Amino acid sequence: FQRNCDTIDGYPLLNITFEEHPASDENKLKSTLESNKEWFERNGITWNVLMKSFYEPLFDRNSVDFLMSYICLHWLDTTDLPEGESISHWKTLGDENRTEACDWAHINEATAPLRVQEAWRSKLAINHLAKFLALRARELKPGAEMLLVMVGHPHEFVTLKDGTGPLTRAMKRCIEKGKLRSEILDKTVVPYFLRTVDDVRAAVIVAETFEIDNETPGAKLELIDCRSIAAVTKDDDNGMDGIFDLFWSIHVHCIQAASPTEVELESIKAESRQIFDEVYDSNEGVPSTFVACTLRRRQE
Repeated sequence: FQRNCDTIDGYPLLNITFEEHPASDENKLKSTLESNKEWFERNGITWNVLMKSFYEPLFDRNSVDFLMSYICLHWLDTTDLPEGESISHWKTLGDENRTEACDWAHINEATAPLRVQEAWRSKLAINHLAKFLALRARELKPGAEMLLVMVGHPHEFVTLKDGTGPLTRAMKRCIEKGKLRSEILDKTVVPYFLRTVDDVRAAVIVAETFEIDNETPGAKLELIDCRSIAAVTKDDDNGMDGIFDLFWSIHVHCIQAASPTEVELESIKAESRQIFDEVYDSNEGVPSTFVACTLRRRQE
């Protein structure tokens, strides 16, 4: 957000920009904000919407007082691909011949080969976060801070204690039952990486030398704090149905990118729902982790 010099009841007036990926529903976001119009006015807040990827420049240099990214930075920069390639190409990192591409859909699964996980960590997860940090460092005012919260590792939507994650497990069962072509699992990849505190610290170091227009703005950043927070994903009102609906809404577009038929997609959904009943307890919820960090742009 950006701070205005005027005040209301002694508090500064604020202008908040809500950034959202251009593929998202802009009208729905604006409608949600409009429904809270009275609250914004009462608190002296004006707002606007910016439909851009956070992996590109967003604001003018030295213009932002505070920046917060909430539960989205685990998603990677899907423009970081060879020309003409789809996200499925990332399954070749550390596995050029795709010999184990049907063993995983999420890179953080226990069944994803370690060499592939390390390739993702070094070439994608750390570099993409470093790029984000360098971009934002250029936009923050000297002394301004940012708070970043992302889904971290481990999370049982991905990393079940006994191995294969629920999505891969469901797809494998569908293949065994003849309800899904194996090539769909081969092509399915969820383009996010669940980082640890060490991964974030490594990205901050890389950001120091990350060049943007022949500059290294990330060198101006100071990491104030970074920690891992244990949490539980629950839905007290809707139980397992609510938890599964969240899981499916997050992942269905990743499956669709592999071009399954509608019948195949429905089979995956039904099998995934069955697995949720087998491995999770709606009263206990799904164990999860968040990584949160605060950074400040140094005074010049």
